[in-house]
Amino acid sequence: MSTPAGPTNAELAALRRPAAGNPTWRAVRNYQAINIVVLVTLFLGFCTGYSLLYPDQLRFASLGNLSVLSQQVPVTAIVAIGVGLLMIGGEFDIAVAGTFTLVPFVVAITSAGSWGWPIGVSLLAGLAVALLIGLMNGMITTRLGIPSFIATLGTMFFMRGVIRFVSLNPTTKQPDNIAFFPGDALKALLGGQIIGPIYAQMLWLIGVALIGYALLNRHRFGNHLLLTGGNRDAAVAVGVPVRNVKVTAFMLCAVTAGFAGILQGVRINQVEPSFATISGLELKAIAAVVVGGTSLFGGRGAILGIILGAVLIETVDNILVLISAPETIFKGFLGATTILAVILNTVIGRRARR
Repeated sequence: MSTPAGPTNAELAALRRPAAGNPTWRAVRNYQAINIVVLVTLFLGFCTGYSLLYPDQLRFASLGNLSVLSQQVPVTAIVAIGVGLLMIGGEFDIAVAGTFTLVPFVVAITSAGSWGWPIGVSLLAGLAVALLIGLMNGMITTRLGIPSFIATLGTMFFMRGVIRFVSLNPTTKQPDNIAFFPGDALKALLGGQIIGPIYAQMLWLIGVALIGYALLNRHRFGNHLLLTGGNRDAAVAVGVPVRNVKVTAFMLCAVTAGFAGILQGVRINQVEPSFATISGLELKAIAAVVVGGTSLFGGRGAILGIILGAVLIETVDNILVLISAPETIFKGFLGATTILAVILNTVIGRRARR
């Protein structure tokens, strides 16, 4: 009986030989957010170039417009980072718009009028409310086994009712805006101009992004989150505290939404009942996350991709405003882009598993 021949010297040499191609280029090509990096770079380059060549037709590159973008993009991106971390863990939070609106209401009400709390205490109280909202969503989802979509849908409607109640004008019996001016120092810290079109919101986005990156890519929590979202059974089998990981992700999601709401309130010096509950911030955030390469099924995502997804969506919205396009066009773009991103992410995920 003949025995199977072992590998030849040539075959052994081929196995030892490094794979063809530059390792750095391969790493860049295989980066999960490379598609959105290329897309946003090309899109911003085109918009900037066209604006510089034809400033009368498109004022995208004007100082005023860039100032608006540098204040609005960070707000959406900060919300999207929290939503993205939660989606990587395999869950959804469609109540972020309510958290985004309720938290600055808490800060504005407790720091003014008969309450008169110090602004620092009010800010902590607002963020504590956000933590409680995230904890509640997480406990309902993990302890009661209710799908996060349903749990946070109920939370969203509940918070809309609370917001309507706390913003009710006793004279008109209708929800009304609440003035919110936290003082010159805090306004400068949270939303002051740094230089040119760069405002403090951009620095806060960088800070939140670095924290998100550290948690996801440099901390054990990130490993647990990726494994929980990618394969829950495997995570349980190796001893990952799946419930605690998901509850923590819900709390991070709520805190980022609440903090973004505070930044928005400081920016416009008031808190509006319809801050985000009508404008669909939760859908915009989810779209940014999906467009940024995060899998809807969990287990895959990158902070840079999430941020660039928010940049793309806010830039398109900005362009449509500049050219006076109907709002319905943006909603159509948002829906179509989300569907295409889901299809692309699904195909990429299948190839990666192979």
